[in-house]
Amino acid sequence: MKKILKYFPIIFILLFLGLYFSYQNGYYERMTSDKIKLTNEQIEKFEEDVINGKDVMLKDYINNDKNYSTKTSKLSLNISNKLESVLDKGIKFLFRKLSSMVE
Repeated sequence: MKKILKYFPIIFILLFLGLYFSYQNGYYERMTSDKIKLTNEQIEKFEEDVINGKDVMLKDYINNDKNYSTKTSKLSLNISNKLESVLDKGIKFLFRKLSSMVE
């Protein structure tokens, strides 16, 4: 427990410095700028479609597709799928054996 408390301030300072430098380099502003640019592009597309008399659907202009996949999440998904497959086969085998005993 003392080791954890010993390293906690160091980890806290490193996290603070990482956030501070990312803020100073304009990471947050760039991300916000990208979102605004995307929104402005969608507004222009909407206005053009209205002028051209096309059917306007809200879902065509809102982009909520977010990709949260990383190497770690893909690996954990693959492991989860393999584990599910093994457990599924094991449970099916167990129930087949149990049903043959009952008959």
